[in-house]
Amino acid sequence: MPDSVVNANLYPIQATFIAVRELHFVAHRPPSPSDRIDQSSVRITKKVGPFNAETKLIQITLIAELGFDAESTAPAPPFSVKVAITAEFCIGDAFPRDKIAQWAATNSAFVIFPYLRERLYYITVQAGYPPICLPLLQIPSFKVEPVPSEAVVPSIGSAP
Repeated sequence: MPDSVVNANLYPIQATFIAVRELHFVAHRPPSPSDRIDQSSVRITKKVGPFNAETKLIQITLIAELGFDAESTAPAPPFSVKVAITAEFCIGDAFPRDKIAQWAATNSAFVIFPYLRERLYYITVQAGYPPICLPLLQIPSFKVEPVPSEAVVPSIGSAP
């Protein structure tokens, strides 16, 4: 973790660091040309730490796992893998405090996911197995435009 946050106020929410928290890979047998990995069986979870109002920081971890589920009815993959990426975000004063939990639950994954995707791909290729290539995420886009004051509809019972 960096000792200080540099220019943390450029954006309402800005990552101060993104780092690998955990890499765990266990080969159950040597790679085979016939190996096929069901990428849809990769389980992705998120852990959100508490927002620290004093430091204005929050940590969020995105975790991808495959092959550690002993209760699964699907055939076991030739390896087990777990990758956890942690990001710390500085929340600027302009960001509404009552929306931090909602942002952490919905939007934070869009920032962390590319790092998780790359690390999961890399570790499986380096081990000699078919790579796990998680699909790209499409971020919904929208534009917020302020409503001009003359376009405000008068309330019922007020004079025109």
